[in-house]
Amino acid sequence: MSNSLRTILLIAAAVSACWILYQIRRLKIKLDHAIYWIVFAVLLAVLGIFPEVTYWLTRKLGMISPANLIFLVIIFLLLVKVFTLSMLTSQLEDKITVLSAEVALRSLDAEHRLEVQEEKEEGQNP
Repeated sequence: MSNSLRTILLIAAAVSACWILYQIRRLKIKLDHAIYWIVFAVLLAVLGIFPEVTYWLTRKLGMISPANLIFLVIIFLLLVKVFTLSMLTSQLEDKITVLSAEVALRSLDAEHRLEVQEEKEEGQNP
């Protein structure tokens, strides 16, 4: 693995970790999402600091280049995150559908009650 790739991995890990910690302090990110990104940054740092691990995994998996392994790992982890976010988005869309239907029913019920109340008041005042 080239020194430039190791440097890029270490810089990416440091920037990612700092950004996530900053967002945690500002309460902009939930803890479960933050843990994922911190683990991601730690993995980048490990691959950058200990290139022997990358070489060993490259040989075990039968890959030609350690850089290919790193890209494969990063792409895989990002795909896992995208899939997780897609599941979360689907669940939230379902909740929004249910909530909007409930709001519509409550609004219709409130309008009906208001009409009934107005009819009662008109019937009492001749």
